[in-house]
Amino acid sequence: MDTQRVALAVGLAACVLVAGAASFMLIRDSSELESEGTTMLDPLLQDEEHDHRNASYHILYTENVQPVSYNELTDTGNAEIQVADSPDGKTYAYIAGWTEMHIVDVTDPSNTTVTGVYYDPNTQVFDVKYLQYNGREYVILQNQIIDPGAADPNVGNWEDPVQVSVTLVDVTDKSNPSFVDFWYDADHPSGPHNLYTHMIDNEWYIFVANPDYESCDVGQGDACGGITIAHLNFAGFGDLPRIVKIGEAEVSWETTRGGWIYIHDMTVQTWPSDIADDPRNGRTYIYGAYWEAGLRIFDVSDVPHPNKDLVEYLWYGSLCRLSGGTQAGCTWRAPEVGMWMDFEDFDGDGEPDSGTTGNENGGRASYIHYAEPFDKMVDASHLGYPQGKRHLTLLATEVLETTVGTGMVYLLDTTSYEEVNGNLRFLPSLIHGWENPFAWDHHIPGGEEWLLFSPHNADTQIFQTGLPGLPDNSHGGAWDGRIYLSSYHAGLWVIDVETLMAAGLEEGNKTEVHMAATVGYHVPHAQDGVAPDSSFYDFGWTPFLWAAEHHEGYIYLSCITSGMYIVQLDIDKPYGSALEP
Repeated sequence: MDTQRVALAVGLAACVLVAGAASFMLIRDSSELESEGTTMLDPLLQDEEHDHRNASYHILYTENVQPVSYNELTDTGNAEIQVADSPDGKTYAYIAGWTEMHIVDVTDPSNTTVTGVYYDPNTQVFDVKYLQYNGREYVILQNQIIDPGAADPNVGNWEDPVQVSVTLVDVTDKSNPSFVDFWYDADHPSGPHNLYTHMIDNEWYIFVANPDYESCDVGQGDACGGITIAHLNFAGFGDLPRIVKIGEAEVSWETTRGGWIYIHDMTVQTWPSDIADDPRNGRTYIYGAYWEAGLRIFDVSDVPHPNKDLVEYLWYGSLCRLSGGTQAGCTWRAPEVGMWMDFEDFDGDGEPDSGTTGNENGGRASYIHYAEPFDKMVDASHLGYPQGKRHLTLLATEVLETTVGTGMVYLLDTTSYEEVNGNLRFLPSLIHGWENPFAWDHHIPGGEEWLLFSPHNADTQIFQTGLPGLPDNSHGGAWDGRIYLSSYHAGLWVIDVETLMAAGLEEGNKTEVHMAATVGYHVPHAQDGVAPDSSFYDFGWTPFLWAAEHHEGYIYLSCITSGMYIVQLDIDKPYGSALEP
């Protein structure tokens, strides 16, 4: 920490370029952090005179992450973003919002156009996932009631099924998205928060994170939340696909430490390798962020499937339908096959920091909010790891308020496993953590400034290197890996994977590693923030990033309070198309 503060002081003394009311934060100084060639200045502004809503105060970015374009969309209250190539030859961004889902043509990232808006009054729409089937395009949306009084119609009732549902929307016509179907779980009164879609044996399945139950009885094994697993049935109803719930995944309560436990976000992945004799080959797993229960891995390979066992599929689907999706009748469960809860120990007492072990500090170390396995496995033998491909998983916290710090990110090795009595168990281990390199000089105040600099959603990418036009920009080998982390008011942060992996083999200063692994950052600043119509998210800070997604060389950012930004990291350019003249 002292080294970082000295570097910061030297940088500030050496050069401060004033642009309007904002200071430019990147200077060149070969005597500081020589391996990176840059010294970063602190972009986390929170002195008493600072206005979080004023865009001109936030012209803050490292010179290697440049703005490409900005689209204010049609309304504030933006959330998750997914970018996908369409059969029509164009590329579109689908952006969830409080009451709208925007469809934006981003074929030319420098010149984007809103082509359609799906209005969903059954607020709030936080997540969107895209899929294709038989030439048609769909998105899955969710409705979670955060502000009962902001719903339209304002029924003020969390149990109204229309307001707390998973919704299937046809987006084949980009100018006229249309409702197809919805699914409602009767025992999840506040509705789902996060979604994922994944194909298992040529059939689409939907995975839905439900934050809480109508009744939560820990003594019976409930964990105040669960993952709904549903099949998207395109065959049984002609041209009208239907959502058929067939089961759930639940945390094994007895393996937790207690505390604040519920499913928040998740990713589903079919094991990305065919290493000989690995029993995971061809199998599919959920990687769930379960707050203070950490990472939880579930095996959904044997989910009831219409083309495997139609009788079993109809049995479980019928039971779920008749019981309204509740635990009483919806009884198929995906087995839990892995977990990780070894959070950072900031107070040095030998226990991971958490609500039940001490030094909770707003969840700085333990509120695991986001989980994503990397799409590709990597050979890290050039860094000193054993020969062979390794499977990596990213975890990120979401921090409400702290006395110091902004919130941890963890890079895990999820390669190892064991088999006990024929049952496979993942054995995840920590490679290295990361926190904003200026975190020790800041805190998250709470109140209207809750979440201020916290991590939120992210994207990961493995890039092939060593071919013509694809230079290596990290530690050698045949690949580079990067994490694109949205961090609310702290903006976008890009993190180098190999630097974290190399540090994981040593006992070094963690804060210095956090700085060394930081590739760059960008604080979007196109216009002053406008608070969404919400008593829960009652701020207008600009920016306030919900999500970051990398797609073919560009980084797409969804800002709650101002719209959609597209930026580009200089070393990502070889992996994307050139901008149109």
